Amino acid sequence: MTAHRPRYPLHRVNAVSTAILALTLLLAKLSCSFTMPLSLTLLVICWFLILYFSHCLAHYVTGRLLGIKFRYYTLSPTMLSRSFPFLRRFSVFLTLRLAEKPEGWRGFVMFTSGALASMLFPLLVVYISRCNPLAFRFLLSITLFNIIFTGYFSSKQGCISKGLKCLKRR
Repeated sequence: MTAHRPRYPLHRVNAVSTAILALTLLLAKLSCSFTMPLSLTLLVICWFLILYFSHCLAHYVTGRLLGIKFRYYTLSPTMLSRSFPFLRRFSVFLTLRLAEKPEGWRGFVMFTSGALASMLFPLLVVYISRCNPLAFRFLLSITLFNIIFTGYFSSKQGCISKGLKCLKRR
């Protein structure tokens, strides 16, 4: 039996996520005017915020554009906990709950949009970080690692895998 997870309304989570993304980009831009250690720290924080908050919002926006209906958000363990069991203790990942099971290309596009957002949206912070050469090199390095890591694991157990299953169910 699974524990009951609190439900969070779509409009609230989407509004908060959108606001956090906008403020994160503003903070990243402002961080260029700070001294090196503070600038680097803020840019790294911004990078992680973009990575995290763009994921579910991309699923939602893409899904709604394709006519897919959602019910609410919950907090759930990451899909990576299948490969890394110690992550099961953490329940800090937003998860969209579907009102219907998408099939075919619509499901594929909706599921892969979150993974692509997590891989590509951090490049916005990398671009902004050009004002700080050390931050730029560091963030570019972790972005490239993130693209490889997310691409691999998402295709095995995550959103890309779910999207590919949608194509098979058609």
